[in-house]
Amino acid sequence: DNSDEEGLEEDISFIGSHAFARMEGDVDKQRRLILQGQLSEAALQKQHQRNYNRWLCQARAEDLSDVASLKALYQTGVDNCGRTVMVVVGRNIPVTLIDMEKALLYFIHVMDHIAVKEYVIVYFHTLTSDYNHLDSDFLKKLYDIVDIKYKRNLKAVYFVHPTFRSKVSTWFFTTFTVSGLKDKIHNVENLQQLFTAIPPEQIDFPPFVLEYDARENGPYYSSYPSSPDL
Repeated sequence: DNSDEEGLEEDISFIGSHAFARMEGDVDKQRRLILQGQLSEAALQKQHQRNYNRWLCQARAEDLSDVASLKALYQTGVDNCGRTVMVVVGRNIPVTLIDMEKALLYFIHVMDHIAVKEYVIVYFHTLTSDYNHLDSDFLKKLYDIVDIKYKRNLKAVYFVHPTFRSKVSTWFFTTFTVSGLKDKIHNVENLQQLFTAIPPEQIDFPPFVLEYDARENGPYYSSYPSSPDL
């Protein structure tokens, strides 16, 4: 069937150097059509699923070892409710040096099977700089691309060691860009606060996070587990 072949070619060509721009254009076009009454919500969801599946196929085919070696995203234990804990280490994300499309593919590669059930994210903002900060455009595109299960099953994001600037940025982002996340974000000033939701033995800490927290909040955290390779 020629139409099926053409559709497959379009699916394959979707992933490439201009994938973000093309995806953004598709989303904008779909929103306009909805407003005009020409595209139903069900049709939009179907198209979104197709788009996500394209990214997933690419994520499974791509060599992402360079991104994996950063150890910026990994699975650890479970929280007090038995939900999977995913850790994001902000300091390990060299935004200016990595291919951000590969970073997105790696996120999908790691998270696709995690997001089928409830999970939480612990984001360590500890000792990050501008060199490590993901911009809001990238985060918005990530939020738009991922499957609905990511959003439905994400129960909390623990933002550890936030700064005043990061609190303001997060507030604006979750208020005006992705409002569905607003009630799930929890600023965590110290590890003791984090341990009320996740037992310390269930988290693999980068050593510098423990060192920073001990320096700022007292040395009694030093007995908690760390991951020397992180």
